[in-house]
Amino acid sequence: MNNLATSTEPVYESALEKYSTNFVSDNWQIKETKKLSYVLIRGLQDDERFLSALNSLGLIMPEPMKITVNDNRTFIWVSPDEFLLVLESNDKIEFIDKANKAFSNMFAYVIDNSGSYTNLTISGNNYLDVMAKLSPYDYLNLKKHSALSTNLAKAPAIIFRSRSDSITILVRFSFADYLWRILENASSEYT
Repeated sequence: MNNLATSTEPVYESALEKYSTNFVSDNWQIKETKKLSYVLIRGLQDDERFLSALNSLGLIMPEPMKITVNDNRTFIWVSPDEFLLVLESNDKIEFIDKANKAFSNMFAYVIDNSGSYTNLTISGNNYLDVMAKLSPYDYLNLKKHSALSTNLAKAPAIIFRSRSDSITILVRFSFADYLWRILENASSEYT
């Protein structure tokens, strides 16, 4: 048996491997996006040096409860001094190296949170009806390039809209199975 503690290969590509995570019908569609990295960035949004460092990394500071999208990277406002960058896995190491250099000698840092999140995009004719069963938030009024942190049933999630016809849910690995089951239940009448 392989010793998982010393393995350099990921054990799971996804917390939802055991499910078919690409379901498509006219009424309800769900897709898990794999092979993404999640990098937490902390810094003061009114610090000119921090803003300049972000710009040097190709990032634009999102306004509160917003996202910015640039070069297949989604930069999410999480709190006044916390931001989450979603990027392709093959860009992660180079980005973190550049960020550590850009943030040196200032109150800012970068943390690799890859492997912490499951990324689900939902759409279809009834996706807002499904979301209404899980949370009291009015997702119809979640504008494009907006983000929020909330609970879906009992699962803490970051939700954002990068397209007008869908929303993306980021949930921690430890809640992925639970979220999948409540999404299955909430969408059962539309599948």
